[in-house]
Formats: sequence, C-alpha cells, structure tokens
Amino acid sequence: MQIPFINLRVEPDFNPKVKTRWEQSLEKSQFIAGEALIELNHKILDFTKAKNFIACANGTDALQIALRAVGVGINDCVLLPDFTFWATYEAVINVGARPVMVDICPQDFQMDFDLFLIAIEKYSPKAIILVHLYGWCSIRLAEFREFCKVKNIYLIEDGAQAIGSFYQGKPIFENAFIATTSFYPAKVLGAAGDGGGIFTNNAEIAQICTQLSNHGRSSHYGHQFVGWNSRLDEVQAHYLVVALDYLALRIESRKNSEKKYLEFQSNFASNKVLPLEMKAAPSEINSNGYLQVSLSKTSYKELSDQLKIKGINCGNVYPSPMSAQIGAGELNELVTKDKITYEICNRIINLPLFPYMHDEEINYVCQSLSDLCKT
Repeated sequence: MQIPFINLRVEPDFNPKVKTRWEQSLEKSQFIAGEALIELNHKILDFTKAKNFIACANGTDALQIALRAVGVGINDCVLLPDFTFWATYEAVINVGARPVMVDICPQDFQMDFDLFLIAIEKYSPKAIILVHLYGWCSIRLAEFREFCKVKNIYLIEDGAQAIGSFYQGKPIFENAFIATTSFYPAKVLGAAGDGGGIFTNNAEIAQICTQLSNHGRSSHYGHQFVGWNSRLDEVQAHYLVVALDYLALRIESRKNSEKKYLEFQSNFASNKVLPLEMKAAPSEINSNGYLQVSLSKTSYKELSDQLKIKGINCGNVYPSPMSAQIGAGELNELVTKDKITYEICNRIINLPLFPYMHDEEINYVCQSLSDLCKT
C-alpha cells in the first residue's frame, strides 16, 4: 500500500460547486474585489470570531503587512521562535527589521516563555511573533498576550497552521491583537493556489492593513503608504467560500484520524517499544488536527527511510532551526539554554494525516510501526 503524507481529498460535491461559482465570475468578468471576497470576509469572521479580516495574496505577505501595520521597520528588533517556517524569519528581514530567535519549550514546541522574558530584557524588541505550530499554541499564550499588552510590545500571532484551533475554549484568533494565516492548499483551510489573510481586533490596524495590501491606497489614485499589490483574487475567494462550508467536517475528520493514532499507541503491547513517541496537543489547546506530531526514538531520517520502504511517506515539519539556515547568515542570534529546537528538528516526524483518511490507511501505518518495534 502507498500512503502519501498528505492527500487533498474533497467531498464529492465540492468541485462541482466551485466550478459553478468560477463560471459565474467568468460570465460577470469579476476577478478582483468582487462579491466572493465580500462573502469570504463575512464567513471567515463568523468562523473565527475575530472582528476584522483582511485577505491578501499569501501568508508571507500577511506577516509583512502585519509587521508594517504596527510600525515595525528599519533596524527594529523582532523576536520569533527558532522553530518555524522560513517565511516567519523572511518577513522580518523584508520589512528591514532585525530578527532574534528564541528557543522553544519541549512541552508544547512553542516559544519558551522564560527565555522570552530574558530576550525582552536583552533586546527591547518592538514586536514579537508567536507561531501557532501544528495548530497548537503556547500553553502560556495568555501570559504572552498580557505581558505584551502591559509592556506595549506588539504581539503578532503567526496562525498559518491554526485556523479552526481553540485556546482555553475560544477560537484562537478571537482574542488576538493581530494574527495572520495562510491559505496554501495543504493547510486546513486551503485555497486552489496561494492566499493569506490578517485578523485583528483593532479597527485602525485593520484599515492600515487594508491599505497596505492594495498599494497603500487612500483613494483609487491616492496613496497614503508605500504598500504591496497583495490582493486575494475572486478565483481563490470562491474556492475558500465553498471550503468554509466543509471546514468543520474536515477538521473533525483530521482529529478522528489523530485520535486513532494515539489510541494505537495507548493500546500497544507494553512489552514492546515503538520507534517513535506520538504527541497530543496540550490540554489547554483544542487543535485543528493539522499535523500528526511524533518524536522518533532515533532520527527522522532513519525512521522515515524505514517507513518509506513500506510505502509510507512522512513529513519533517521542520528539519532545521531558523538560526541554522544558510540564508540567516550573520543574523542568526539565538536566545537559548539547551538548544531544544536543534534536538527536536532532528527527531520530529509527522505521520500521514489528511481529511477523510480511510481506516485501512491508518491501520496500515500503525501495523508498519508495529513491525518496526523492538521487544
């Protein structure tokens, strides 16, 4: 059996609904800032409970626009976790700011709050970016939010993987000052290409983000800011509107598959040792099932090579700390005690997990892991 790491399975009636909407756009010649974008705005705010949403061209632009909107610019210091995707780091560089990485907490794989406090004292950052990796978030997110509010530090939440996640019983974007997301096709809410967005509960910041994403416009030929051409087109908006109708079902499917993996581990014979340890989101977080998260007992490469022989494709999200990337050059400053990110990057392995996985697919992965176990 061949099991992909991800399969973008959709419901039987999904594609026909999308095609119908696309044909309507063609008939109306409506491609930018049309009815679908307005509809998307209403539906996504209803789903996330945020107050304002600004669609843009991709998740990287969303981060850059958010940074610019709160006034981050040349030589400002921005703290970010060492464990994230390159776009988080890239966005800081692209607005002219200086990134400083902070190591992660081994309990939740998010920025370590105690190291964050040390970094605050040392660098006096203008902003920090928290990354809600795996659809999880820091178990101390409330403390991060309160600290930044009291100290007047801008907190940007990179939620590219977190739409549909809950923290302390509330949608994760509901209480965020400003947060971003990505609609890359493999995300929980994916488009038919690139797309992104910004959530904020601040009306003034929302207005600035809207302008920055559309050439800094104050009127059609009036430009208050130097911005971007970063608009979400109607093709993607139509696709996302339909996808939102199915999002709850897709998340439920993902979480059921994740639960089956964890049940397999829990029920596994006690006299044998699996080659990995499966992780669940901390109790404070009700995740969206974006990725299955495990730690290999050896290394990602060794275990993934063994599973690939059996036709099982795994992920390694992510294989390198930001501070170790060649592109970081001399801008690789890291606040750490034990370099936890370096260890996690070597061992993290993500088993196949996607909407509507079949039981036989999950069973095959589990049986293959069982075959690799040690007595």
